[in-house]
Formats: sequence, structure tokens, C-alpha cells
Amino acid sequence: MNLGTAAARTALVLLLLCLVSCATGSGVYKDIDRGVNTGAYGNALAAMDDPKTAGVLYPPRNEILYRLDRGMIEHYADQWTDSSADLEEAERQIEAAYTKSISQEIGTFILNDNVRDYQGEDYEDLYLNVFNALNYYHRGNTEGALVEIRKVNEKLRFLQDKYEVASEKITNANPNLAGSDYTTEAVSFSNSALARYLSLLFFRSIGDADSARIDLNELYRAYELAPAVYYNDPPSSLKDELVIPDGKARLNVMGFIGLSPVKEEVNLWLPLPLPYPNNRARLALPVMIDRPSAVNSVEVVISGGQRFKLELIEDISGVARETFKAKYGLTLLKTTARTIAKSITSAGIAGAAKRRDENLGALLGLFGRIATELSESADLRISRYFPGRVFVGGIDLDPGLYTVTVNYYGARGLISSEHRNNIEVAGDKLNLTEFVCLK
Repeated sequence: MNLGTAAARTALVLLLLCLVSCATGSGVYKDIDRGVNTGAYGNALAAMDDPKTAGVLYPPRNEILYRLDRGMIEHYADQWTDSSADLEEAERQIEAAYTKSISQEIGTFILNDNVRDYQGEDYEDLYLNVFNALNYYHRGNTEGALVEIRKVNEKLRFLQDKYEVASEKITNANPNLAGSDYTTEAVSFSNSALARYLSLLFFRSIGDADSARIDLNELYRAYELAPAVYYNDPPSSLKDELVIPDGKARLNVMGFIGLSPVKEEVNLWLPLPLPYPNNRARLALPVMIDRPSAVNSVEVVISGGQRFKLELIEDISGVARETFKAKYGLTLLKTTARTIAKSITSAGIAGAAKRRDENLGALLGLFGRIATELSESADLRISRYFPGRVFVGGIDLDPGLYTVTVNYYGARGLISSEHRNNIEVAGDKLNLTEFVCLK
């Protein structure tokens, strides 16, 4: 086989693989999105399993995405048991994927990250436990809920050095990166106020006042440690959470607002010490993009006239961006190593051909560069149905049944309202109810 034929076949394979592995456009989610945005969660779940879209959105390599998306929609639909099953399977697969990836990251630089199994984002791995804790609470299993919250805290401790270790392995295994100054950015998010809030409510419900007090202190500490994430003041209702007046019952309300970020591709150009046209290469990298919500404030109205504001406790979108910083450094490192290797191969083939035929060498060099660029695409996979922000609040009431209305306000006034009838508020248990507005 001559050099021209070999290069052409290599480039063709790269191009075909690129077309197969290109990221899925957001338009194919429209039926699922419509169901989620309108609260028709059954329709959204049915759309997920429609054969026309399931194979495109959720092929086997996207199994974790399928479990995350389905588990979150099931949670919004009050399908607590089904949601737990999917979120727990997602967690199991994320753990297995990470264990396997330690070796794969070193040698898998052939094409791009889209061809491998999706491994999950760090914020997804954290918040699946938060929502599974709520699943356990709604199923009457407070101990199970507390186990899920403990997992969040353990994962946050592990996150601090996760990418530093992986970056060292990749750098040491790739001689093309020798002398490069690629570093991963440290994760400054180490304590979740939302997880601490739920934990203190769960501990309060079982009469463990000391543990609840510790969680409240840790909640305030979370705000101090991560001002980039916690740019707001802690909710004012927190000061009343540990002491409920005699004869009263406390109603706690959570509001899940908007949707978590998606990803878009950006391109960087890397200069290389190689002959033209392989003297520079395109790096295709993913960046987090917020999906702004129309909701600015949330008000709760209780039958009887009492009303109070829900206040922001956690910006999940902010946590997603913050935890992505460290992974971005690792992605940049891998993409650079892979792109350099492809460019060196292309320049080598072109150089060998050029010694025999000047024109053929120039053509193969250009063809190789085009093939390298076409074969690179950023991995834009990410779950779509975690909320963007979480608001909380509470009020002390006489025990009884209440109608609760939640009003969502935007820049031009009331956007929508949600009503719940016959909500029981009892003095001997945790009375926690959730409202959802993903607009």
C-alpha cells in the first residue's frame, strides 16, 4: 500500500468516526423538554422511550445519562421508588466508569471523548444523592435519606484531589506533553448548603438535636468557604429551624427553579513546531452554558392568609460550573495530547511522501490536518433535568390540613402559580413539601 492510499484511508476513517460520534443537537430533546416544562412528566417519560428518539439520545454509551434524566423526571412526578432505582443505577455506573477510566484516560487518545461511555459530571454525582435522599424521605425512610446525604459529604471530600491524580497519570504517560505547564484548577466547593439543610431537617425529625445543630453550623460555613457559589445571604428562615414552639408544627417548603446548565463547544488553536500545514491544530473543548430561568422570586401563600418568601439556598448551576473547572483542565490536557499525536502522525506521513513527491507531500499534509480537525469534537453530553436553583423556607403553624399556593414571579410579575390541597402539617414529624417550576 502506498503512502497516499494509507493517508487517504486513515483520514476517511477519522471522518466517518467523527460523523458517528458528533454530539447530539438539543433539538431532538424537544418532546421530552415540552413534557418537563409543562409538568406533563408522564409524557416526558414516554418521549424518552420513543424508539424514534431513544436510540439517538440514549445509546448504550449514554446509559448514565438515561438513568439521570429519567430519575429526575420520575422524582418530579412523585414516582419515588422508580426515581431511586434509576438514580442508584446511575450512581453505580458512575463509580464503575471512574474506576475503569483511570487506565483508559492514559491510552484512549484515538478519536474524541464522544466515542466512550459517558461518565457523568461531578455535580450530577453529588445531586443524585440529594434527590435520592428526598426519595427516601417521601417513602418514609429517614435513615435511608441520611445515608444518601452522607454520601454527598464523602464525595465532596474525594473531589478535592480527584483530577490532580488523573492529570499526573496522563502527563507522565504522554511524552508529547513533556515540559508543558498544564494544571487542573482546584475545586473550591467542599460543602453543600442544600445537603446540610436536608440533613438538619432529617435529624430534627428523629429528635437528634445535636446533629441538627452541627449541620446548621456547617451550612453557614459552606457560605463562608465558597463565595463564588454562595453569592447570596443564607435563608433567613434557618434561624427558626431548630426550635419549634410548643403546640405548633413546622411546614418546610422547597422550590426547584429553572434547569441546570448544558454544554457548548468552543475552539482553541494550538501552535505546533511542525511543518505547514500541520503547524497548528484545533482544540474542541466543552464549556458550561447556563439556561436562565424566568423566575426571580417565589412566594408561598397558606390558606388562612399567612405568606412568606422562599429564599435561595443553592445555585446548582453555579455548583455545576465550579466543579467543572477541575475537569476542564483534565479535558484540555487530554485533548491537547490527542491532537498533538494526530498532528505528528499527519506531519510524519506528509514528510515521508514529500521526499518522493513534493506535491503529494503537500496534499497529504493538508489532508491530514483536515482529517485531524474533523475528527475532534467536544463531548457535550450532560444531563438536562436537574434544577438550576433551589429555594427554601419554613413557617410555624397550628397542626392541621392546609392548602398551599406557590407563586412564581418574574421581571414582569406573576409567571405561574401552583396549588396543593390537603397538605397535612403535623407536630410529630417533618412536614416537607416540594414545588417545581423549571421554566
